[in-house]
Amino acid sequence: MDDRYVINSVVRAAQILECFSTDTPSYTNNEIAKKLELNKSSVTRLLCSLEKAGFVERHPKTKEYSLTYRLYQIGNVYISQSTLHNQAMPILNKFAKRSKETVHLAVLNDFHVFYLDKVEGQYPISMLSRIGKIFPSYCTALGKAMLAHLPSDGIEDYIQNTEFIRYTPNTICDAEDFKEELKRTFERGYAVDEYENEPDVKCIAAPIRDKTGEAIAAISVSGPSFRMVREKIETEIIPDLLEAAAQISVRLGYVG
Repeated sequence: MDDRYVINSVVRAAQILECFSTDTPSYTNNEIAKKLELNKSSVTRLLCSLEKAGFVERHPKTKEYSLTYRLYQIGNVYISQSTLHNQAMPILNKFAKRSKETVHLAVLNDFHVFYLDKVEGQYPISMLSRIGKIFPSYCTALGKAMLAHLPSDGIEDYIQNTEFIRYTPNTICDAEDFKEELKRTFERGYAVDEYENEPDVKCIAAPIRDKTGEAIAAISVSGPSFRMVREKIETEIIPDLLEAAAQISVRLGYVG
């Protein structure tokens, strides 16, 4: 890309929008300025412009800014034209109906797991995940399923730039242990989250490949430990999961 055509104010406005998340859905202009290490007056002008365009709104009492439905509309445009989403969801719906557990479709976004879509389980107790939510890759089956298929230098880059936080006693935080986990994941063709992200929640995931063979996404099935027992996982979940992932990959042109 030729930097001569880059408009810095547009780049900074995009960075402001990316600050918002489900964990932190609102900010004051001062908080955004500190987070992005930008001049407060510049941030204020950009926020006013984004508010004028209808992308953010300011709470009259707290003075905090939050996103508006306009970003949701734009996100839906992406989802509606996404070949991955369109090809995957019919198969995921069938898979979820068989497993009766919550099923997810995710991609990597800056080495983080981004939930693109989900199919709710049929049981009263199901997952509390949300579409659009971002999770660390190292403690989720979805993340490990995709990371395991990166080249060795890509895995090293991920490890060097990741702060491993222990979310549960089972979270893998040692770099060498994590490399071994990715090796096992690659060899068996699926990833396992043994209560590493949430206590008492087990997740199994498999990669989705495109026509080049690259693992561009992953699908998973998750449920509480008292339902995700070993026999069910080995005889029902894993075979159906791998079949669903293979079917989606074929739809995307994979013939390996």
